[in-house]
Amino acid sequence: MFKEVADIKTSDQLHLPVPDAKFETVVVQPSDYQQDMVADLSERAAAVHSGMVDPSEDNMLKITGDGRKLGLDQRLINPLLPDDPESKLNACVQNVLRIWEEGKADRLTQLLFCDLSTPKNDGTFNVYDDIKAKLIAAGVPEKEIAFIHDADSEDKRKKNCLQRCVLVRFVC
Repeated sequence: MFKEVADIKTSDQLHLPVPDAKFETVVVQPSDYQQDMVADLSERAAAVHSGMVDPSEDNMLKITGDGRKLGLDQRLINPLLPDDPESKLNACVQNVLRIWEEGKADRLTQLLFCDLSTPKNDGTFNVYDDIKAKLIAAGVPEKEIAFIHDADSEDKRKKNCLQRCVLVRFVC
């Protein structure tokens, strides 16, 4: 119905310049904890499908959300679990540090985005604080790391984050 009232143009029809993208797939192996948790997710899904659990208690949306969190870092499911050195999150940090080292001379800036686990300032584990702590521990000056979440108003975004981008090497 939308196509009946809209004039739709795709990017190939508009012939706009688009930078070439380089995609890199990084494969990591699940930890023993993650393998156990995946089995638990499977059991939960079976219980939901069989109607053994009330949808207000557990449902496929919750299960898939937990699966996404588990795939990123097991501590998003249980913050008491250890930091797995082979996790997807740690693979990301290692890649970011490699790019930082390679781009030191040109002072390249990296933009990191994660749609899970944003900082809440309540002391709970989150991906952004973990990445920041690991970057600082690896020698990145703290002043070169900025969180877009800290610019919680239009004024702060314009004055703080965007002006600091000259100095900042990581925007998370």
